[in-house]
Order: sequence, then C-alpha cells, then structure tokens
Amino acid sequence: MTRTDTIRLRVSYGVAGVRGSGLGARNTSITVSVGERRLASQRVRLPDSGTLSTDVTFPASRIPNPGWSVLEVRLDGVRDTEPQDDARLFAIDVSLEPAAVIFASPPDWEARFLARTLSDVARVPVKVFVETEPGRWRDGATLAPAATDVLTSAAANARLVIATGDPERARAFTSGSRNALLVWPTNGQPGDWYVERPPSSPLTAALAGVIWDSLPPATAVFVQPHDSNPAATVALVARLARRGVPRPIVTLEERNGGQRVATVRAAGLWRWAFRGGAAQEGYRSVVAALADWLLRERGAGARERAVPLALEVANGLPLVWRWTSEDAARPLAVTLRTGATTRTDTLRFDAAGRAELLLPPGAYRYALSGGPEQGVVAVETYSEEWLPRAPALSAQPGEATSRFASIGLRDRWWLFVLAIAALATEWALRRRQGLP
Repeated sequence: MTRTDTIRLRVSYGVAGVRGSGLGARNTSITVSVGERRLASQRVRLPDSGTLSTDVTFPASRIPNPGWSVLEVRLDGVRDTEPQDDARLFAIDVSLEPAAVIFASPPDWEARFLARTLSDVARVPVKVFVETEPGRWRDGATLAPAATDVLTSAAANARLVIATGDPERARAFTSGSRNALLVWPTNGQPGDWYVERPPSSPLTAALAGVIWDSLPPATAVFVQPHDSNPAATVALVARLARRGVPRPIVTLEERNGGQRVATVRAAGLWRWAFRGGAAQEGYRSVVAALADWLLRERGAGARERAVPLALEVANGLPLVWRWTSEDAARPLAVTLRTGATTRTDTLRFDAAGRAELLLPPGAYRYALSGGPEQGVVAVETYSEEWLPRAPALSAQPGEATSRFASIGLRDRWWLFVLAIAALATEWALRRRQGLP
C-alpha cells in the first residue's frame, strides 16, 4: 500500500470451548499495533458461541516507517485457558509511491481482476484510477475525484503503468512516462477466441506449466489492420473458434531508451481467474510473467532469486521459499533478525525449487546473501490445532460388576412363534372362506 491509502481489515473473532470457562468480561476490544505502537482500536463484544466479524479501518500513514512492517491484531484484555489464539500477524508493505498504476476506462472486470492478481503475484502496491464519466477520473478504491496533476504524477513515479479498456483515454497521463507500460485494449472483435500454446518468446518458460486446453475462450480480440510489427515479439496467439488465422494477443516490445512495452489485445481473460482451478493458475501465470518481464531490472543479479510463498505462517508450520530465477536452484544463506537476536540459516531447494525453514514464533526481517532480496516474514503463535482448553487427566472409577445387556429381536425365539402362528391362522381363515 501507499502512505495515502486506507487499510481495511476484516477481523473475525469468536468463542470456543465450555461457556464461561474463565473468559472474564465479554466486552473487549480489537487492537492493531506495530511493535509497541498502537495504530487502531475498536470495541467489540464476544458472543456466547460462534464467530462474528467486524471491520477495522485506519490510514496507512499511522505506520511509523515506510517499507515492510508486521501488524499485530489482538483481542485486548481477554483471559482464557488458551492465550496463544488471541492474536494474528499480518505483513504489509507501505511505500511512498505506488509501484504500479492502472488507468481503467471504462472500469470493468478485467481491470478489477488484473489489479488483485498483480498485487498478489508481483508483491507491489497497485493504485487504480477509473474513468466513471467522460473526462472524470476517480480513485478506484474510494471513488474520490482525482485531479489531473495527481494522475500525471502517479504515472510518472510508478515503475509500471497500465492502461485498460480504451487506452487512448489515458494517453494524456501515460504518454510522458518512460517506465514500463502495459496496454490492454478490450474493445475488440467479439467471438470465442481460443488461446493456443505460446511460441518462443521471453515468456515461454514462465508459461510452461499452463494447461491451455482448460482455459475458457477470450470474448474479444483487438485486431489491428497490420499485425506484423518487426520490433515486437509475439508471446501468445488466439484463433477464432479454433479456426482461421492466428492473431497475436500478447506482444512484447523494447523501445529506444530501454522502455519495455507489453500489449494484451484480448478481453475476457478475467474469466480464467473467476473459474478457479487450472484456469485461475493460468491467469496468474500470464500476469506474473508479464509483470516479471516488465519490472525486471537491468543487470545480472538484480532480480529476486527466491521469494517466500507466504509472509505469515501458523505456529508449527515451516516457511516455504520458492526459487524464481532462471538459473539453476542452489543453496542460499539467509539472515533473520528479530529484536536483538540474529540467526543465520541456509535455504536448500529441492527439485521443485522449494525450500522450507522452521522457525519459532516471531516477526523476522530476512536478507538473502549476495542479492537484493529482503523483507519480513512472521511465524504466529496462533494455530488452528490449538484446543479451547488444556487437556487434564483424572482418576476414573472401575467398571460396574453388573451391566445391562441388550438382546436383539432376532435372539427372541418367541417372536418367531408368534409370527408363524399368525400366518397359520390367516391361512386357515382364508381356506374356510374359500379363498386361495
């Protein structure tokens, strides 16, 4: 997030175990803090059973220092038999300027899914501006009006500028930027456009695991009169109804001055993420590959070699790192600092490019040796496996000398005698009446 954003946390809280087992007062508060500094507090009342949810909102400017921080969300003043499940940790990166800015005109599902996925896979703060009316731009989160100088400054300071919908509507803000640019027009020729396996390009290796037959078709493709651009590299193509001429839908271009430009001419790719499963992973792979190619710094060793899959893990679970560099995976030394304690360990990656590191609960600032990789990870005291209260063993009385034994109906012989007698009586009565 950026310093001007508002942090909104949805917090769930509840009670488990025996009612009235030393909880104390039901009126308590949810507090959010960084270290010893309290950022927000909200009064809540614990239910008798079950789970409730509430929203805690506060400006990101309350966080004292920009960069990575670990927020602690805690039920304040609760006294119960299991204190390890009263707090959760949440890692957040607050920057002075957004790393990626999206100009959506008009705002649609494509821009919404792109912003959510980009912030997830690229781990950068994303700012969204939408044109709700001709010539009127608003903040995508709060819908507050955005002035022209704000839009121009955001585009000039962002490392990645994205224009979706009708890119010409945002040209006044994006034309002066010399940073990476992603153009995504969605006003194309409608139809069922099926994406084919990628040809040789800088994105081929990143898209090797996508199951292309499981992806729904794109709803439209922006077809240019002349698709052949010698300066552009085609990364993905699509065919209308799996027939006809293949049309490029993703092209990569490196212009003079080192500016990288990617163009996506397909609309409806958000349906990949909406479907879930293999289609969702395919959408994430395409967005991650584009962001990686656009945001990659020049020079060897500037790119992240390994990143943690999750910044927060529950107590007892290992932190998992994933190898992301194109080079072969190799062991990396990692330094972790928490308070006045410094720990050095080694990440050893397996054949799948994954490394695990088991740490005690706490918030750690990590740095990988020989590279720019650094950030924060947190191991919580919370775990879903904690019981509501501690188990206790006590003496049990011995077994009773006499026990009531139940007997099944099939073991009662006189029931069979009654059934046979009833059938015989029915047969005799029917014979006397002349019935068969």
